[in-house]
Amino acid sequence: MLQKYSILIPCDKSGVQLVKIFHLYKGFFRKQAYIGDFVKISVKETRPNNWLSKKSKLKGILIRSKKFKKRVDGSLFFFKSNNLILLKKRTASYGKRMIGSILKEIFRKKILISFKKIL
Repeated sequence: MLQKYSILIPCDKSGVQLVKIFHLYKGFFRKQAYIGDFVKISVKETRPNNWLSKKSKLKGILIRSKKFKKRVDGSLFFFKSNNLILLKKRTASYGKRMIGSILKEIFRKKILISFKKIL
């Protein structure tokens, strides 16, 4: 469960180190975003000489959250940190590799077909 102005760490190899959420999609009065939701972000910190600069506005999808995710069968999933993937379009990502685990619900959205390798 993430809100506006939350600071996140991207988990793809795009060279961005910190981002901040400033808009949640699916409604104007929306207060929280969960795993699998699209968000609008701004880049706060990057590696030196990166092609993505600070203050650039991008789109992202949340793939990990500290808030637990409950499935229909009764199982619970939660992670140690909040992470997202930076997106160019609806399914194309900036990074070509992704680090860490991911839930089945994200695979259904066909986001991960643009990655060459999941580490």
